[in-house]
Amino acid sequence: MISSFLAMVVFPLVTAVMIRWAAARRRRGLTAGRAVHFRCRLDGRRGRLLADPRLDGPVFLDRSGRATAVPRGGTALDATVATRAHATFEKVGLRYRTPEGRLVSLGLGTHDARTLGSWLAEHPRPATGAARRLPVPSAPLWAVLALTGALFVGLAAVDVALLGQHTNAEIVQVNRDDDSCAVRWDGGAQQATVDCDTATARPGSRIPLIAVPWPFLGEAVDTRTTPTVAAVLGGGLGLLGLGGALVVNPLACARRVRLARRPGAADPVILPPELRGGAVHEDEWPPLEHDLSYANLAAAALHGDRHRAGFGVTPPRPRRSGTSVPPSGWALFTLLGTGAWLPLVACTAGILDDRFHLGHWRYPVLGTIGVAALARIGWFVTDRSGLCGPVLRAARAGAGSPENGDASGGEWRPMRYVRLFRSPGEMVLVLFRSENGEVAAPLYVQQIARSGGRKRRTVGGPAPVGEALVHDTGVGPLVCQIDGVRYLPIGRAVEAAADPARTRRHLLDIAGSHRRAIGRT
Repeated sequence: MISSFLAMVVFPLVTAVMIRWAAARRRRGLTAGRAVHFRCRLDGRRGRLLADPRLDGPVFLDRSGRATAVPRGGTALDATVATRAHATFEKVGLRYRTPEGRLVSLGLGTHDARTLGSWLAEHPRPATGAARRLPVPSAPLWAVLALTGALFVGLAAVDVALLGQHTNAEIVQVNRDDDSCAVRWDGGAQQATVDCDTATARPGSRIPLIAVPWPFLGEAVDTRTTPTVAAVLGGGLGLLGLGGALVVNPLACARRVRLARRPGAADPVILPPELRGGAVHEDEWPPLEHDLSYANLAAAALHGDRHRAGFGVTPPRPRRSGTSVPPSGWALFTLLGTGAWLPLVACTAGILDDRFHLGHWRYPVLGTIGVAALARIGWFVTDRSGLCGPVLRAARAGAGSPENGDASGGEWRPMRYVRLFRSPGEMVLVLFRSENGEVAAPLYVQQIARSGGRKRRTVGGPAPVGEALVHDTGVGPLVCQIDGVRYLPIGRAVEAAADPARTRRHLLDIAGSHRRAIGRT
């Protein structure tokens, strides 16, 4: 019972507290003027945002060494959940407008987004007084966790050494397969298995041991190998944490500052893609790497439908609700459709039935995984609960006509779409403005729920290209009406302009499945 409580409550709580504490340390270090390097994304590029007093201002340094200045004093526009394809966790996308009017998108953790949003919006204060010695940069989370682990091992060792019962136990059985001995003490009232020297141990002889105090009553540790293991484990974690906080992290921060200050490090100029003005024939595979315009994506969708083997796409089965899937089933899947149920069920079964003979170790190991899965389910339900109401209201109200708007107060906009999908379970609508013609750039990418087609062995979905009436629910998802059928969304829509590089990678990944396999006739 105690082990289950520690595994399912204490350990996850300590981990969550440590993550928030590390974010709070970065916030305090930023306020105090210390060097804090945030791991983040800038317009889809991975790297670190350097808030370092050795630099003239905040600088983003990506993995290739390119530096981009992010001046302070601008405006933090909004912070939204940035969805990613096949992502286990979602992060916050912070949109920031620089004082020069440039719009950038930062992808960070929740607490770091709040810290950077308010810090970037502040006007930099002029430096006053003589420059003081630069303090040590804020320690990274892994170093803090290593020091915490060393402290935990040390406290546990002190607790056992001072509060444990030192006694001589009688050896009952010697197991030479795993170098352990079954012992008993207190007149046989207490029994346990401890490590021992099987070469010299004999049944009936006595060995010194320490009976572990509460909350692990009934367990014991030997005095031969356990102190050495505790010293090596605690000392190794302590040296790792101190080395990371005092040596590795300052050297890494100094290296990033040198890269940001080197001659020639300037903002990368991202040129817009060349627009090719004409449509591509449906039998041709377009060069998507150079252009993701409506013409190219439409050609890829038509090419995929023409040459795809296996399942086909037909209009969804007619329903009284007029939606592609039943609204009640969609709401249930939206709230509970996370893959964390599988590890939760597996861990629960492993704890209740020790089929693989894991012993008492199954409680902390499987319990920690189970609690993480349960926390993921709870977060998923909490995050998705705000999406159901607006989507269901839009689905029930219907589109009507784009001029009259929606009965619920929202507006339905006519847009052009391209339907792409890698598999029947992942079908997306790429939405474009109607007035921009064949060279229009993607505006939104919205994944839609899977539905059954009208014919056998088909998937329900719209035509590869066409016109749609699009309703913005205001909370992220988009409801699209195509040919009288309202397609319910999965998750939030991805705004292409918020992260162009990530959107391009996502579309290229999906559209690549529409290429005809080599050797097919």
